[in-house]
Amino acid sequence: MKLKMKLIYVAAGIAVTGFVALGIAFYKLEVNSTDSSPPAKKSDTTSLVNTFIQVEEIKQEDVQDSVQMTGKLAIDSLRLQQISARVPGRVDRLAMVEGQAVKIGQALAWIYSPEFISAQNEFLLAKRTAKTLNTEATQDLYEDARATLESARNKLRIIGSSQQEIQLLESRGTASEFLTVTSTINGVVTKRSIDSGGYLNTGDSLGSIADLSSLWFLGNVFESDLPKLKVGQQVDIQIMGSHSDRYQGKISFISPTFDPQTHAVVIRVDLPNLKGELKPDMFAKAHVSVGVAKLPVIPRVAVVQDGAQSFVVIKKADGQFHRVAVNAVPANDNDHLAITSGLQAGDQVVVDGGVLVDRSLVNAAKTAVNSSTYVVTKP
Repeated sequence: MKLKMKLIYVAAGIAVTGFVALGIAFYKLEVNSTDSSPPAKKSDTTSLVNTFIQVEEIKQEDVQDSVQMTGKLAIDSLRLQQISARVPGRVDRLAMVEGQAVKIGQALAWIYSPEFISAQNEFLLAKRTAKTLNTEATQDLYEDARATLESARNKLRIIGSSQQEIQLLESRGTASEFLTVTSTINGVVTKRSIDSGGYLNTGDSLGSIADLSSLWFLGNVFESDLPKLKVGQQVDIQIMGSHSDRYQGKISFISPTFDPQTHAVVIRVDLPNLKGELKPDMFAKAHVSVGVAKLPVIPRVAVVQDGAQSFVVIKKADGQFHRVAVNAVPANDNDHLAITSGLQAGDQVVVDGGVLVDRSLVNAAKTAVNSSTYVVTKP
């Protein structure tokens, strides 16, 4: 038994000794491996940028020169009609609500007016008098009666009675209780100014109706673009949120004054709206083609937005990258933009990876880990 226990202790000692030796061997191997490896080389930011970018040389092309403007749609004030009371009275009933489409002659309101009732009775009395004197009086008296009748008829017209209503009054022989107010144009009710039961004085407004078959586009043009524009020019308009891509109208008015703060001038464009798709106060963009200009043209993807500023990244002959602010306008197709300022033909523009170049240069400038130059150039 004692011999067996001795053998167990000897075996355990050999195992422990082996594990210790193995650990020392691995430690030496790791130290030797670490010591013999060369120090890691820092990455070159410029080399990394050059690997992922694509540069193209700028070429000039004939591009349609145009004036750009933004603005919104508005009601054509020449097609806006106020519905007003021609006699004082109380509104008994209304048949007009905002947004309602109405036609010429459609009844909109019924007004109880003692003055209207009195005018009808005067007309009926003048008619009976003229009829009586036609057979029983001299010619002079009859002519006076006829003149009085026509005067009473005109008074009804001025108050707002139509020719059909006057004829109906003649055939009926009794005064109507209410004056019917009707629409004078085809359009849409844009405003209602009174409710049923309200009282109107002469000239007070019941509301307004607008003919929306034609609208105005009111755009803002900078002072420098004003010499390129004239009344009658065709304008292409893009409405935000509209089903159609573009609409066309013509300049009908150029404001003789400009805003001294923004140096912008208001341009008014007559815009047909026969389908009724367009609504007042819609925001829109517009441009007016004013000829052909030879401008640098670059792919649209080369232009990067930084807030409200547009810029591109160009590569100089010495390999340095520059960030250049540009003014871009639409080119002859949707995939390219024309540059009006900031670039010239022959410049090498980064057309793919411009954002990567910019970020790499900014980081390099902050940490000063390479010699690449970061330059901001204004147009």
